[in-house]
Amino acid sequence: MKQPVSIFVFFLFFLILFQGCITAEKAFNHGNYELSIDLAAKKLMNRPGYGKHLQILSNAFRLANERDMGYIRQWELSTEPTAWENIHRTYQSMSRRQDLVKRATASSAALSGVSLFDFKDYSVLIAESKDRAVVDLYAAAEVLLNSGDRMNVRLAYEKLTRVKSLHSQYKETDRLLNLASEAGKTRVLVQVRAADGIGMPVDLEEELTRISLAEMNQGWIEFSQVQSMNQPVHYYLEVVYTQFNPGNNNTTKSNYTDKSQIQTGTKKTKLSDGSIAITPVMQEIKATVNVWKQQKNAGIQGKVVLSQADGATEVGSRTVFGQSAFEHTYGKANGDARALSYASQMLIKRKPVAFPSDLSMLNQAAAVFKQRMYEQIRNLRGQMR
Repeated sequence: MKQPVSIFVFFLFFLILFQGCITAEKAFNHGNYELSIDLAAKKLMNRPGYGKHLQILSNAFRLANERDMGYIRQWELSTEPTAWENIHRTYQSMSRRQDLVKRATASSAALSGVSLFDFKDYSVLIAESKDRAVVDLYAAAEVLLNSGDRMNVRLAYEKLTRVKSLHSQYKETDRLLNLASEAGKTRVLVQVRAADGIGMPVDLEEELTRISLAEMNQGWIEFSQVQSMNQPVHYYLEVVYTQFNPGNNNTTKSNYTDKSQIQTGTKKTKLSDGSIAITPVMQEIKATVNVWKQQKNAGIQGKVVLSQADGATEVGSRTVFGQSAFEHTYGKANGDARALSYASQMLIKRKPVAFPSDLSMLNQAAAVFKQRMYEQIRNLRGQMR
């Protein structure tokens, strides 16, 4: 039994290895040289000197390098400020690729010297291209910063961030980053108020104007309720409470009837065969349940208006509602209590309660209003530059 098992294991190993070769070859034939190199290298590390994979690796390595050098020659002729950054990244990629190939072929018995591979020292090319990239990115960032346009300043910030990643102490990168982070912001001055003449209670107005904008300050947009003397304002965001209704104390009354059957006795009946039949005597019982429903509904209405810094050009407007509701039911039964359902029994145990105060209802409505107000402000963020 051992020999068939050994043959099966050998066949399975050969099948897996063969499948790996086909996969690397297919990747190569489809022009996916990186995948082909990765697959072939892994196989060679497991089986040094395997000729099929060695040839695939050699061809894929050569063509990938030729492709990348073609890109580099094009970028060298380009005037784009990102050209040398692309060159730098490409040399790094080529160096990593070469390291992988070196590891895969280091112990390959079938490889005679390094004749199949053209290995290079990329360290100088990487260093030189990095220096060129830093110079070009920094110069481009300075031009964008000096343009005075916020969108350009944000692009400058991105380029300076890349300069910082390549050279942590290059010239005045840190100072320019701080400058760009402030100059690129869109500043929104927020005002929260009640509309004229609506007579809102002082406590409620204080609650409604107490808002938190910290979570809204994300990315380049900054909200504030206080205008800084030295900072420009790009948008005005006004939250205006236009209506409020504390609601009325309403109590409505209704009723329904529960019915049931109870046994009050038995009845004997003589049958034709002389036997006696005993049947229950049933009686319908009823109970009337009076139901009182206490209700109170409060509401606050307002709007969120976004305008340009000139105060005259409206960018967007959203209507906002906030509601709160109170409801309590209780009951009282008349009639035979045995007829009451379980729900009715629970209902008549409940007693009337005091209605919430107007301020309590409005404060609950205000909490809902502010939550929806934040949602509408987030929606309006998309219209800010």
